Amino acid sequence: MVWMWILKENVFALLRHKGGANAVEYALIMALVAVFIIAAVVAMATQIGTLFNNMASCLGDAPSCNTGTFN
Repeated sequence: MVWMWILKENVFALLRHKGGANAVEYALIMALVAVFIIAAVVAMATQIGTLFNNMASCLGDAPSCNTGTFN
């Protein structure tokens, strides 16, 4: 978890910089945000796929659908 602290300190240092943020600093911040978004989507890919498969099967057989599978 030390790397998270170092990363947080570096991001805060970029945001506190009084000389004005330039395009490189904004690009680094956006790259960091993109990495976290991609990691979250990859981590949840199986659950999202299961949810959509359950929804698709319920659409095909709506009267006997168990809506408890969407929780």
